[in-house]
Amino acid sequence: MIQTTRLQLLPCTLKYFEALLHGNEALAQTLGVDVPENWTEFPEMVLVAYDKLRNDPALLGWFFYLAIHKADNRLIGTGGFKGRPTPDGVVEIGYEISVDYREQGYATEMAEVLIRFAFNHAYVQKVIAHTLEEYNAAVKVLQKCGMRFGGAVNGTEADQLWRWEITREQYEATQTAHQTTGLP
Repeated sequence: MIQTTRLQLLPCTLKYFEALLHGNEALAQTLGVDVPENWTEFPEMVLVAYDKLRNDPALLGWFFYLAIHKADNRLIGTGGFKGRPTPDGVVEIGYEISVDYREQGYATEMAEVLIRFAFNHAYVQKVIAHTLEEYNAAVKVLQKCGMRFGGAVNGTEADQLWRWEITREQYEATQTAHQTTGLP
């Protein structure tokens, strides 16, 4: 489990996936939290992620997390990694916050803790993320987390994506600057 000030990120185990496949009510009972109908905009990803973890259980920890709002005891989104770091130390993050909890800093909080988690592993040298090719809320979140534009890449269905990245060196410099100035 990864903790932030306001969130708990629970690694989505096979048990949690299987409960979710039986519906929100089953997941709510298994987790002991409120699971609203609109907690995700991408319910189709659940089955794909479940199959991926079932085929490679070693992904746990470098994969899919459930975001629980501590004060409300409610599932409000997902986040995590697209898989283990590559041999050259690159890992990709992703996140989603339900509509009712957007524009309150939760996505930034989640992205920051995922980046910190990644760099707490000495073999991780770079964290990347992808967004749609437009200046939107996801871009703002990544910029707040210190990520920099890494260029355009071909996405799916002929759409272009933007690549965002932060290296270990950039991350450590940012952390040192925050410690010196007292910024969070």
